[in-house]
Amino acid sequence: MSGASVFGSPWGPILGAGIVLGIAACAGDPAPDAEMARADLAVSQAEDAHAGTHAPGPYALAQDKLERAREAVADGDNLAARRLAEQAAADAQLAEAQARSEVARQNAAALRENIGTLREEVDPRG
Repeated sequence: MSGASVFGSPWGPILGAGIVLGIAACAGDPAPDAEMARADLAVSQAEDAHAGTHAPGPYALAQDKLERAREAVADGDNLAARRLAEQAAADAQLAEAQARSEVARQNAAALRENIGTLREEVDPRG
């Protein structure tokens, strides 16, 4: 059977389907450019909200996952990169919300203290 094609044998359709599935699997995961951009933006916004100080846990998670997503992109693992980038964005959004909430809480406490001081100045009897 010299010169005979594998595709002419009974295994031909199975081999052909495997090749097609393999190509489709590679083509099925495009680079997660949009997800990476969203994660970068979310981490940047969390940083602007001082999440490193006011929400260090979720902020550190976001940074770590974003770095791992970058490594996955470099390794060609677009599926893992997409998943990590989406998680990084969610963690960064949580960190930003927690940081803004903490800043608002601190501002409210300072305002209450100032109101108390003003009341004492206006009416020293208490």
